[in-house]
Amino acid sequence: MWKKIIYLIIIISLVCINFNIVIANDEVNIKEILEVANQPKKEFEINSRIAVAYDRASGMVIWGKDENKKTAMASTTKIMTAIVAIENSNLVDVVIVSQKAAGTGGSSLKIKKEDKIT
Repeated sequence: MWKKIIYLIIIISLVCINFNIVIANDEVNIKEILEVANQPKKEFEINSRIAVAYDRASGMVIWGKDENKKTAMASTTKIMTAIVAIENSNLVDVVIVSQKAAGTGGSSLKIKKEDKIT
């Protein structure tokens, strides 16, 4: 009995590959669909060294580029600093740069101790 079922599946598969099917009044060529499905997938390109796209609902990674590589926070730190400064100060206030702030690496601002910044 299993042999008959397998033969039937094979015959149906071969017949479907050589015919067009009409779905919702649109003609679909199975051969073309299989050709597209079997083409090599293009890698998503992005200029960033590290990136990740994930589904927030499930927490699953959809796509990544070196997404598990450990790295500095970079611009995220700058953005958070700007948000904290905006939320907790007046934009016309003058801030005097401390030794600790001046000695913090990773910035191209080149601020020095005692610099005054608005």
